[in-house]
Amino acid sequence: MVESRLRRRDAVRVNRAAKLFSPAYWRSDSPIAAWLRGAGWLFASSFIERVAALVQTVLIARALGIEDYGRYALIFSTIGLLTPVVGLQLPYAVIYFVSRYQAQDPARAGAIVLLGRRLTLVTTVAAVAVALLLPAPLSRWIFATDGYGWPVILGAVILLAGVQAGLSDTLLQASERFRTLAIARLSSATLSLVALLVVVFLSPSLTAVMAAVAGAALFRLATVAIPARTIAARLVAHTDFRQALAASSAILHFSLPSGLLSMVIGYAMWIGNYYLTRDPHGFRDLAVINTGVQWRSPILMVMASLSSAIVPMLGRYLGADDHAQSARLQRYHILLNVGTALVFSVVAIGASSLILGLYGHDFRGQNFLFSLFLLALVPTAYVTARQQELVAGGRMWMQLVLFVPFAAIAIGGTWWYSDRLSGALLGFIQLTAWMVTAALVALFVKPPGAAARSAGEA
Repeated sequence: MVESRLRRRDAVRVNRAAKLFSPAYWRSDSPIAAWLRGAGWLFASSFIERVAALVQTVLIARALGIEDYGRYALIFSTIGLLTPVVGLQLPYAVIYFVSRYQAQDPARAGAIVLLGRRLTLVTTVAAVAVALLLPAPLSRWIFATDGYGWPVILGAVILLAGVQAGLSDTLLQASERFRTLAIARLSSATLSLVALLVVVFLSPSLTAVMAAVAGAALFRLATVAIPARTIAARLVAHTDFRQALAASSAILHFSLPSGLLSMVIGYAMWIGNYYLTRDPHGFRDLAVINTGVQWRSPILMVMASLSSAIVPMLGRYLGADDHAQSARLQRYHILLNVGTALVFSVVAIGASSLILGLYGHDFRGQNFLFSLFLLALVPTAYVTARQQELVAGGRMWMQLVLFVPFAAIAIGGTWWYSDRLSGALLGFIQLTAWMVTAALVALFVKPPGAAARSAGEA
């Protein structure tokens, strides 16, 4: 009897595996198949986009040298800090409300889209205006020296394009238009690489490199904004600006905690880079740190692609109280994220000498610092996967609370060691912050629908 049950169980497992890899299953309406198809488009485009970006970083580092490459890294760290402030974290609100309500309540979804577009237009234009009016003071604040006004202005243009493109991205994601988004990413990545190749060989300066990146960012904006306009127009047709203003409380309730969270994480990352570069030699450490961050970005981009596909689906199933499908989707998601991050980290650390050699002579011998920032990828992968449960369920305040210890460790550690901060010390501080956050998420975040299932069983 026992052997018979074991044989039946093994047969079921074999059938499930065969089903998972069959072409018919991938073309079916199964939630897992639909998620993998959408994630597949984004995965492929994101992978190619990040490979192109890594090639770009090698070209830029070799053309600019380690000091200016460190300045380039500080500019983009500052853009990362300002993005949630200028973008008001509206992309999260858009993907949440549009994925849930575009079919059953298009007026509500349209109000969020309309208000989001108007608000981000004001904030992004204001950011560019400040950069145009105050390039010299901003150069002194960021770099502790004059002479970098144009890189600051071009950084503001990149910020504008990134925020506006992010809003259009989320409209396409919420509508599950993954193929369109993938094509936009591939075309902009190709143009960016070609533009940088021309600049690096003709005029290898920080300003010229920033100009090429800004041009590619504007092209990226155009490629996603044009198809997103059709979706936005359809939704906005059901509402007007008065209704959009009435929906501001919903945006505030959703975007305020996620905006604060992004600001906390962004500041925790930026403040370390800022204090590190107050010492002139700190730009060298930051250049190596940025290399490690860039090499973990392909996996972060893959995780973002998987999340982009799974969040609207999780939101849809949670809205329909289909908690079994939500839990099943998220289980696959976590295993795929953490497994991919672990394998990639081991391989990249093993190849660190070869990787650093690509960037130039000054990067050689910095294996430990490079590897230290790669190690943080594993706890980051777990936290990122579990965050999607909170986003899909609208539990944004809980997400913010869970990151309070992260901020305390990362920001407090940076301040404590500010006068003797080194790249390695900064790496240990940030790795500790991510590990503590991963432990807290594992302890306090329940799987999708767990509370509802417990109530039903009771």
